[in-house]
Amino acid sequence: MNLYESLAVKIEERIRGGSLAIGERLPSIRNLGRQENASPATVVGAYELLKSRGLIEARERSGFYVASFAAPALSEAKAAPGFVRPASLDPEDLILSLRQAMHNPHIFPFGTAAPMPDFFPIKALNRCFSQVLRDEPATVSEYRFPPGAESLRQQLRKRFSGMGVRLAANDIVTTSGAIDAIGLALSAVARPGDVVAVETPTYFGILQLVRALGYKILEIPLDTELGLTPQRFQQALQKSAGKIKALITVANFCNPLGSLMSDANKRQLVQLAEDSGTTIIEDDIYGDLAFDGTRPKPLKAFDSQDTVILCGSFAKTISPALRVGFACSRKFAPAILAQRAARVSGVSALAEEALALYLDSGHYERHLRKIRSAYHTLTAQYTHAILSHFPAGTRVSRPQGGFVLWVELPGKPDARLLQTKALEKNISVAPGPLFSSNHGEYGSFIRINCAIPWTTQAQKAVEKLGGVIARL
Repeated sequence: MNLYESLAVKIEERIRGGSLAIGERLPSIRNLGRQENASPATVVGAYELLKSRGLIEARERSGFYVASFAAPALSEAKAAPGFVRPASLDPEDLILSLRQAMHNPHIFPFGTAAPMPDFFPIKALNRCFSQVLRDEPATVSEYRFPPGAESLRQQLRKRFSGMGVRLAANDIVTTSGAIDAIGLALSAVARPGDVVAVETPTYFGILQLVRALGYKILEIPLDTELGLTPQRFQQALQKSAGKIKALITVANFCNPLGSLMSDANKRQLVQLAEDSGTTIIEDDIYGDLAFDGTRPKPLKAFDSQDTVILCGSFAKTISPALRVGFACSRKFAPAILAQRAARVSGVSALAEEALALYLDSGHYERHLRKIRSAYHTLTAQYTHAILSHFPAGTRVSRPQGGFVLWVELPGKPDARLLQTKALEKNISVAPGPLFSSNHGEYGSFIRINCAIPWTTQAQKAVEKLGGVIARL
């Protein structure tokens, strides 16, 4: 993180914490530079960044002031865990429609949780593919089999070691993405009919997977700011009579809320799971996208008894087209490997070697610094635009990382109908009912993708979507 970005984070924390009030004048560039031992250029950069995020405003011949804009907190959803019935076919149709819209260049992609090409390291990745083909041409003719490329597994081991996760390369199995990793982990620890706990709201792909594998779903409501709390997991254990076989959780910047579990809660949750005999399957796909630049530890870092299977991929940061993910666990690696070997005839040697080369190059950390700052700014810009152009009473999540917003609409319009009406205007949105197997939940919520450059076209799309909502 650059010096001006660090200073901006410090000022933003004071604004959000209330120590700088709305309308309060900020120190002059010269005074703040003296206070923070920073150059005028650093202070100007910090103020300009905060201004682009809508947190401060410049007044002619007067200086900088805390802006009146502030995102109201979301309403708390249900607080009690509960079992859900099998889903109807309607949500599947909505998901299919949403995914088809991704491939239509004429549809503005608010409904996807995928960054636009601007935010992927395409040139650097191309160089890595070229180098693999140049140095190891035989790669294109090889069959490779699980557990995956040794070079990539060593890079993953090294990377997670820096986060306090102790792994050997043999504890890691590469997969065809994060969802594949979660499915393999589930099959390794649970049988059809077992109770699997999931968060709500959660990514609808996880719900599809758990249903398809024949597990009994127990949903645990998330705290809108804290994510999954140990107290709510305890309630779920009581609800299930202690029969939760596996828990799927996104501790770091969950989709769609963007909340972050504290280290204290992570440690307590892992201990509760260990005591109850529950295996945690952790999806850490957004962990690298902290707005403040500090990489949060995964749950696996607090795991001494191999209670946690760490899963993820680089689909949100490097490229979804690589189709490379991972599942990490000393205890369960053999079972995951057996599941993987039974399902696929090989792995993508070219993609895995190119990814390993990219991770080893040192480019990844520089790339992360760039997109973390970009996503922080974009989520603030889209938040400001949504609250300006959506009907009064709209509420928006306050994510600490990632690039999506969870939007609560006033008047309780049907978000499923909104999806249809928005597509007629060439805009996609992800309706809230998809994010829970209990389709009555989140009926007036939508998820918005912010990994889209802020342009005149983007602003017009927000305004147009606001008009569609108002008419509903």
